Amino acid sequence: MLTDSQARIAKAASKAASIIEEFRKLNAEMQAQQMAIFLAVVARPGSTITDLANVTGHSTASVSRNVAALSQTHRKGMPGLDILIAKEDVLDRRNKRISLTPKGMRVMAALEALLN
Repeated sequence: MLTDSQARIAKAASKAASIIEEFRKLNAEMQAQQMAIFLAVVARPGSTITDLANVTGHSTASVSRNVAALSQTHRKGMPGLDILIAKEDVLDRRNKRISLTPKGMRVMAALEALLN
């Protein structure tokens, strides 16, 4: 029999595994960095690449590559997952603001349902 603490940990672990599986439905080989970046955008819509690098602890180059993979078109013209979109910052055209696409919003809703 599990203690209350162990039961809470087991429940949390089960939810975490369900969240990972939800991401794997998009791409069976999705990397943890990509999941972290998506979740950072959910928490902070409109973040820049630099903002996301600071939040996740990844380099700006890594964040940029992963945002491309999560956008409509990956690097070198390959199709991406289309869950994020990078739009030019109207105040500083050198920056891109990252937000969820409609598909990304559906993924977010599915993740939220798993947590409730």
